Amino acid sequence: MTLLKVNWLCLLMLICLISNGQSNDNEKQFGFEIGSIVPINYFGAGPLNLKDDHSTITLSSKIGYHFGMVMKTNYGEKFSFESGINFLRRNFKLIGASNFNGIPMNDTSDFGYVSYGLPFKGMVYIQLSKGMFLNTCVGASLDFYASTVMSNGLYTQNLSERARWINGSVLADLGIEWRNDDNGAFFLGAGVNIPVSSIAVTKLKFFYDSSNNPDRYEEVFLRGNFFNIKIKYYLPSG
Repeated sequence: MTLLKVNWLCLLMLICLISNGQSNDNEKQFGFEIGSIVPINYFGAGPLNLKDDHSTITLSSKIGYHFGMVMKTNYGEKFSFESGINFLRRNFKLIGASNFNGIPMNDTSDFGYVSYGLPFKGMVYIQLSKGMFLNTCVGASLDFYASTVMSNGLYTQNLSERARWINGSVLADLGIEWRNDDNGAFFLGAGVNIPVSSIAVTKLKFFYDSSNNPDRYEEVFLRGNFFNIKIKYYLPSG
């Protein structure tokens, strides 16, 4: 299935989900979420060790963050659908080195890449005790990427352009939800976010001498997969 078909399928599912959520027959809860983005080394998202004629650069992911708002539509106590909007910032680190003409040169810099997501998930609950539920969910997200990011270190230069303005991601979460009729609900859990294709194209340079002829590295396609730890709070439905 092509990327375009995946994105159109995500969009269709999102429209259907929103339509279901607008029904007055089911309980709705609005809430907020915040979490950390922890990079994972699977599906090509691990550190990249790059080498050119006179230098080396290591590109790796760092801890990032995300936050947003959600709307959950409950179908009884065991099933829910959730949609929302999220702000995500992935962070990356560059470590460059060169020993051109016997002169050691080392450089460390970083940059961030911002995206906005429209997630939608189907949730299933397993009751553990009164007011406590195991929450498992799967879903997808439509992701929109910000404009070009450029950063400069002492010797390194980075230019990251979005690979496309819209992309899709596969989502999965697992956690514990505590419910209280008066105080709302709290969720603590973890999940994964796996974009269906690269999120950005990164072009790197290393200026190993004073001339305007740096090492120019081949384009790097950033995958952007991550593991996240998140907290959610849902307002009381009443």
